[in-house]
Amino acid sequence: MFRTITAGAAALPDWVVAVAALLTQLGDAWFLYLGLALLYWIGDDRLAANPRRVGATVVAVGLGALAVTVGLKSLFALPRPPGAGEATAPLWLPELLHGVYVNTATGDGFGFPSGHAIGATMVYGALATFLDVGTRRNRRRVAALLIGVVALTRVALGVHYLADVVVGIAVGLAGLWLFQRVARRGFRPNPDRAFFLSAGLGAVALVVAAVGGHGGEVLEAGIVLGGGLGGYAVWRVRGTDTTAVGPLAAVVGLVLIAVVFGSAYAVASIGLPYVFGVVPDTTPFRLLAAVPLSFAGVALVVAWPTVVGRVRAMRDDEASAESIEDLISEAEPDGDGGETGRTDRSE
Repeated sequence: MFRTITAGAAALPDWVVAVAALLTQLGDAWFLYLGLALLYWIGDDRLAANPRRVGATVVAVGLGALAVTVGLKSLFALPRPPGAGEATAPLWLPELLHGVYVNTATGDGFGFPSGHAIGATMVYGALATFLDVGTRRNRRRVAALLIGVVALTRVALGVHYLADVVVGIAVGLAGLWLFQRVARRGFRPNPDRAFFLSAGLGAVALVVAAVGGHGGEVLEAGIVLGGGLGGYAVWRVRGTDTTAVGPLAAVVGLVLIAVVFGSAYAVASIGLPYVFGVVPDTTPFRLLAAVPLSFAGVALVVAWPTVVGRVRAMRDDEASAESIEDLISEAEPDGDGGETGRTDRSE
């Protein structure tokens, strides 16, 4: 039955598939991570009583979702539906967007369970759990809607069997329950525990992938391991910083994070010779490069408010120093300015 439903989805109109390719990004790792970084930086008390603590916890949950995905896919190593890695852009779509369409409408690697379903379930479920905006029932309804949309788009695109997304949602609920049990103290989320749990799950996934001989999954698990440790280390030191991050600082931060994580994934997918050009291009050496990069990426997310605060303080100090210098220069008479002033007044 599951295969029949997947085969039927392949006959959908082009515009439906295009919409599915767009909506499926709601469960993409890049979309989720950058969105959670923004939530951590600019969220205020209208969303949660302690938005920084909530934001950091959900970032950790997102990392944990990737670890669970990598571990289970490496364990089962089941293929995707035939043709999952192929897509033809609609004729009405501008040629400039063909590459983007193919990238969003296809899938590679192992298929079971669906990583998009796991990520959407854990992240949106965590947001519904930890945020305070609206009622809990409404938050859960919105989360369920988003999870359902992501799951259906994976089947509509033909990159997953229905069983993949159903099991993915079930696994995501189990992962969410685990994070709620470990990373929550009463009604207060605990980011350091959440990051540490993510790092632990990443380590387990790395071992599972290594035993299965799946080099790509080993590197993805290493990225989670490094990211979890980076978040844990910086939160313990600077996690309580309440400095507000403005729109410009947020954009700059997103660019920096994209560069750092882009470098980590470039190491994992392209290889070291193309990035560094020195060390051997083997999985262990790629891992040694990817882990510190991901450590830096998540550490930067958590530390960015502190960085922004320090930059502002430096600017304020410079402005104050310039003001003092201006006052001093105005108070000091230059040459015979004093006599000139008296002469002018006497005239």
